[in-house]
Amino acid sequence: MLWLGVIVFAICTVDGQSNCRSRNDCPGYLELARRKTDPSLQLFFATGLGKELLKFTNRCCKSSLFPTEEECGIAEPSGPVNDLQRVTMICGGTLINRRHVLTAAQCLVLPNSENPKYARLGEYDLNVEDDAKYIELGFARFEEAGFDFNRDIAVITLDSDVEFNDFIRPACLPFNYEDADFVNQHLAVVGYGRTSGGRSSRVPVAAVVPVVDLATCKQKYLNSKRITDAVICAGENEACVGDGGSPLNYFDVNTNRFYVVGIAAFGSSACGESDVPSGYTRVGAYLGWINDTISNDEV
Repeated sequence: MLWLGVIVFAICTVDGQSNCRSRNDCPGYLELARRKTDPSLQLFFATGLGKELLKFTNRCCKSSLFPTEEECGIAEPSGPVNDLQRVTMICGGTLINRRHVLTAAQCLVLPNSENPKYARLGEYDLNVEDDAKYIELGFARFEEAGFDFNRDIAVITLDSDVEFNDFIRPACLPFNYEDADFVNQHLAVVGYGRTSGGRSSRVPVAAVVPVVDLATCKQKYLNSKRITDAVICAGENEACVGDGGSPLNYFDVNTNRFYVVGIAAFGSSACGESDVPSGYTRVGAYLGWINDTISNDEV
């Protein structure tokens, strides 16, 4: 099964190339970072030194702010390919730790968005009330990366921590694939959006899609400025209305884990009936921003 917990719906700092040569102090730094919500340490983490420590920990140590590979995702599915559909997914978002959800900025900032206010996690069939023990948590706030359709990514802060269980677990982020474009590989997109019949799906639907090179994608989109190296183009418009913010996943046979490498962002209006690939925000291009956003979040 492909497990993703999902939603309905900065002082002088080190740069992205911060010096990570000395990691001898990581164990102590990690222990301190785990206590960042401790009232006795909040003043320290509000200082420049405290913020620098959190950023160094995120970039250079095995940080507790994100789940480890043992804690995130789940190993290779043991059943048929259709087991990919057993994902806790509602209208575009992915749980990445106990307090934060990764999604598309368009889900939150566009004038015609439905302005979601809460997250539902652990859901499966939207038409069956008791088929899964889901939970609902409110949004405390969100941050987006300067949305202009080319930076379609946001991090939502939930109003309390999520308790992980067999149905709700955080997804793995692609720290080992920061620059990968995945061209000529097949990725899995999962969502509750409209199907080719024009109706929204009541259960999460998965599609395995081939990645298209950016030159071909740009031709399909008539040289649109939206096609940049911060985008992954994949499939033949499998993502549809209602899939915005949904995850595009890569399975690594070496680690036996799925990684969220893309966020559904745009596509043709002819859902599943066009040779135009869907466009996904490439998560690897924003890992530094995600790190900084979560490190600076006062939770």
